Amino acid sequence: MTNWIAAVVIGVVIGGIAGVILGRQSASARWMAPTLSVVGALIGAALGAAFGTASMYGWKKAVLQIVLALVGAGVAAMLSRRAATSGPTKPVGS
Repeated sequence: MTNWIAAVVIGVVIGGIAGVILGRQSASARWMAPTLSVVGALIGAALGAAFGTASMYGWKKAVLQIVLALVGAGVAAMLSRRAATSGPTKPVGS
């Protein structure tokens, strides 16, 4: 149980920081970064429970959750940059 609670806390903290940093670039990144960070941390918790001992929360699981939360924040940054650069396009033939 501690594993899942820690995953949500880690994802919210990392996603909140990333959302503030990325919020300057795009408004969609403000909600996308925390969401994808929490999802990444929960995936890390699931992998840690699947490949490790589920009863003990150790530093390896915490590092895995942090890394995957950062990956989620990075995906949010990439998606927000892509959305910002792909503005309205001109129709072909006009």
